[in-house]
Amino acid sequence: MNRLLTTVVGTVVESWQELRVHRGRVVLSLIGVTIAVASLAVVVGFGALAERVTAAFNEQYGGRPATYQVTGTSSAASSAGSSAGDGTGAAAAADADALDRELRAGAERYHVRFATEASWTQRPVQFPDGVTLAQGVTVDPAYAEMHRVRVDDGSWFTEDDRDRLAPALVVNQAFLDRLGSPDVVTHPVVRLPGTPDVTAVVIGRYVSSEYDTEPMFYQLADSVATANAVASPDDGSQRLFEVWVPEHDGKAVAARIASDAERALGPGWTVDATRSDAAGSVDGDPLGALRWVIAGVAVLVLVLGGLGLLNVSLVSVRQRIREIGIRRGVGATAGRIFVAVLLENVLGTLVAGGVGVMVGAAVLGNGTVRGLITNGVDVGGAPFPVEAALIGVGSALLVGALAGFLPAIVAVRVKVIDAIRY
Repeated sequence: MNRLLTTVVGTVVESWQELRVHRGRVVLSLIGVTIAVASLAVVVGFGALAERVTAAFNEQYGGRPATYQVTGTSSAASSAGSSAGDGTGAAAAADADALDRELRAGAERYHVRFATEASWTQRPVQFPDGVTLAQGVTVDPAYAEMHRVRVDDGSWFTEDDRDRLAPALVVNQAFLDRLGSPDVVTHPVVRLPGTPDVTAVVIGRYVSSEYDTEPMFYQLADSVATANAVASPDDGSQRLFEVWVPEHDGKAVAARIASDAERALGPGWTVDATRSDAAGSVDGDPLGALRWVIAGVAVLVLVLGGLGLLNVSLVSVRQRIREIGIRRGVGATAGRIFVAVLLENVLGTLVAGGVGVMVGAAVLGNGTVRGLITNGVDVGGAPFPVEAALIGVGSALLVGALAGFLPAIVAVRVKVIDAIRY
């Protein structure tokens, strides 16, 4: 065991010493490898970052795989000039409430853990500079997990918030800016004009894009405050219900919830379940073509760098024939010579790969570059993916092994007598 360890350590030390002796030529040959590895690392990192951005956008608006949107219409209400989902008037509001109750009962019946109302609405908000009609979404606590809503300051809704006598709101930064940028932990209040007027309490600020400049808010569904704070039954808002179910049998579960609600509501009702997340409608990778093109260029640069390293290694071995022959004459085995020459290239490309990965990490870690890729969306996670670093270093080692194999064969075939005559 000690002999094996000594041989391995000795071979590595010899390879490193030879690398230092010929560092001028090696450095020049490894420039191409470094550039190629940096390009490859940037490509992989860009792809991973772009996937996270795409997933964040899709899941914020459509939900996680597999999210189904369940809606219903009543022919009786439609004949009266309204509908359960998007109509107006007291009858339409009553129909929408009935549908909501049945859908919630169905979700509970089939043990759906994540179910939420997701109804877009507009409400007048009294800001210091005047009343503004702000966009909002009526949701349940599960909505945050289903749509990747992240709260920076304060907190998201809990079941206890349903009993509040004042509406709890989770707002974006633009909403807080219009209020005068108060601290969320102080629970700032805002008046919501309507019939009757109510005072809402801001309990949290959610993460949004820097380009999200209009005030928006979330309010909690099925709460005491929400029921008593409807500005008008004729605001034209649409009542929507969503369930997040497993992909393998989600379609069947959503269909059962819809059909059960349709039977319970009686004749004249039509209830449909439609998949809303992007995974259900987008086939393939939308960034695949771009990544293949950039990866192809990076691989080409990597091959050219490997050819340059191969050329330098062959020249180096030719110039060291006498040295190699003497080492063979004093007892160095063919395997020891082969591994030593091969490791010279592997160690060189390992260093080049490490430098290339650091360059790639610096590029993607730059705030300006990252902002251009993410478009202001907070995707979380490490700024430089681990898989990009592993692929970069792994490709560098592969190039070093391939570029060192032929010179190592040449070194092994050197004869002692020919080396002495050289």
